[in-house]
Amino acid sequence: MIKSNEFTKIYFEQNDFLDDRDREKLLEMVQFVTFPINKIVLHRGEQTGHVGIVITGLIRVYDKNDKTVWFIYENQPYGSIDVLAHQTPATLTYETLEETTMFLLDYFKLEQAIKDYPNIGRLLLMYWKNIAMDMYKNFYSFVSLTPEERYLQLLDQDAKLILRVKSKDLATYLGMHPVSLSRLKKRYFIQNK
Repeated sequence: MIKSNEFTKIYFEQNDFLDDRDREKLLEMVQFVTFPINKIVLHRGEQTGHVGIVITGLIRVYDKNDKTVWFIYENQPYGSIDVLAHQTPATLTYETLEETTMFLLDYFKLEQAIKDYPNIGRLLLMYWKNIAMDMYKNFYSFVSLTPEERYLQLLDQDAKLILRVKSKDLATYLGMHPVSLSRLKKRYFIQNK
């Protein structure tokens, strides 16, 4: 189990604008949760008020057709925009692909805390910016890149993710058939030998 001092070291030091009072309030509200592999942490159609950051592990986010939309892994934000922003049921399912530890906070309590803790508002703004940028990058790659170019981009940015994810899930994420992905992997593996 991750202790609060480890949480402080991992997260608070990255956000040095938070003062001791802000940190105390956040530690009062934070929950550390570990989910086993293949655990659905949010079903499509459910509502949740939790946001957080993945400390270790990997979450696959997919739609009703089992198409992978994105992956959430270490130091990335967790939360469902449709649920949090519009208070509607989730349109996507979030499932762990590895044992996953994250810290979770109640989003609505965070929003309430902004009045007395303005730096928490700054933290929430950073959270939303990170999610928006992840979504934009994902959208832009689908608009401007071929599936092979998306594979090469992923290989360049985070080659380890390719090894951590099943080929069928990675293929849907990249917008290609699993057989095409297998050929790409083989071609680039042989070229890089």
